[in-house]
Amino acid sequence: MITLCLVNTYDKLKLHEAHLRSIARIAPICYAFDFHLALYDFPFWKREEEVVDAVCDYTTIGEGGRYLRELHESGKFHLIESFESRFGEIVATTSQPDESKKISLDDIARFRSAIFLFGLGRKGLPKDVLKKARFHFEATGKNVSLETCTAIGVVATLIWVVRHGRHKDVSKTRVL
Repeated sequence: MITLCLVNTYDKLKLHEAHLRSIARIAPICYAFDFHLALYDFPFWKREEEVVDAVCDYTTIGEGGRYLRELHESGKFHLIESFESRFGEIVATTSQPDESKKISLDDIARFRSAIFLFGLGRKGLPKDVLKKARFHFEATGKNVSLETCTAIGVVATLIWVVRHGRHKDVSKTRVL
């Protein structure tokens, strides 16, 4: 099981448009790649249904929130307060990985289950969350900081490719 997890680094007391927009953007990616979606540190919501309703009322992204609703109905959407062992290895996505925790794509290919953490906001993942993560993953190979939704797309694609072996087919793809 692979889980992509948004970590709220914005206001903890008030819902912002950025929360809704980011959830609306990550849900179709999780649905498309058959990943789970988790939200960590979103205390203004108590139940997953509240999130689904808020996002669906807000957005036209992902067919008006359809993919978030599909994730929820299939048990692949989670509102969490801790990084539970059922999610597997805890991996912080960061442009500044701790070298002692840094992992490669080959390492990711071997994970049975993992939760990949993405900081929602300008500051990235908080230090306490980086410490909780057993592993750090830097997706660009150049320590380039990416906007959250861009990073989600890049990391999700890399995970899917290394876990499904499609990278071997890329060289056979014709470019038109």
